[in-house]
Amino acid sequence: MPDTIAALARRLARLERRVTTLERARRAPYPPWRDVPLTGDTSVTDPAQPPQIRANLWNTLEFSGRIGLPGGRAVDETVIGLLPDGYLLTVPRTIPVASDADRRALQLDIDREGRLILRVQGGGSVKATWISLDSASCRTDGDE
Repeated sequence: MPDTIAALARRLARLERRVTTLERARRAPYPPWRDVPLTGDTSVTDPAQPPQIRANLWNTLEFSGRIGLPGGRAVDETVIGLLPDGYLLTVPRTIPVASDADRRALQLDIDREGRLILRVQGGGSVKATWISLDSASCRTDGDE
């Protein structure tokens, strides 16, 4: 029984921290978007939709925009961008991204050094000219 009470107390403390964060965030202005530095031959496909990122007060990174892929191919384990300074994660994350790739899903692995690593389902490469970061997000901390 004491183990159960201790576990419940830890969960309640975590919930209270999240409620406090949400209450603070409700009062604070939303942070501005910042450009995501691209690497290699990746490019901005549409100047009206550059790849961008912002960290909100809910310990979440939000992404938007499109990234053009070199040679019209998505190659597994290619580093396509870097998180700007001050946006490092405490744990690695994987986020799904939209693209024009046929039949295989693409994902971005974000490591603790801030590298955005393109992952192709099943490895190898697939024909794709762009990926979209719109609606992609991940938590910045290790608290699930």
